[in-house]
Amino acid sequence: MGAPDKPRPEDAPNRLDDEGRKTGQWAEEDAHGGFVVGDYVAGQREGMWRHYADDGRLRSEGGYADGLLHGQWTWWRANGQLLQRGDFDHEKRHGLWERWTKDGALIDSGRYEQDEKVGEWHYYHPDGTIKRTTNHKPRK
Repeated sequence: MGAPDKPRPEDAPNRLDDEGRKTGQWAEEDAHGGFVVGDYVAGQREGMWRHYADDGRLRSEGGYADGLLHGQWTWWRANGQLLQRGDFDHEKRHGLWERWTKDGALIDSGRYEQDEKVGEWHYYHPDGTIKRTTNHKPRK
């Protein structure tokens, strides 16, 4: 996914509603010198949020629902290559997850159900062939 236009944190309205809750578009600094941009509804993060490094490059993006990580999230390395991608269901990893090396080769892939690895997980050699497969059963 291509990076959207680089936002400037100072352009975000950062408004509060009549009850003092964050509302609308906000830009907030992170602990690493970058910033995150997205919308608040009734004081909670909602919809698509993007995390930018201090140099303005996109580091990650994904959704929130009711203030919790929800939906697909994608992270990129400093060189622009994919780092990892996976889905959340209200803050818990759920669905397909994949990770890549700095050179773009798939490291591993598999599924989560409510933050637990389930089913077959594949681990890859740098040439893309499967190194090993493990099978994870859900806990009861």
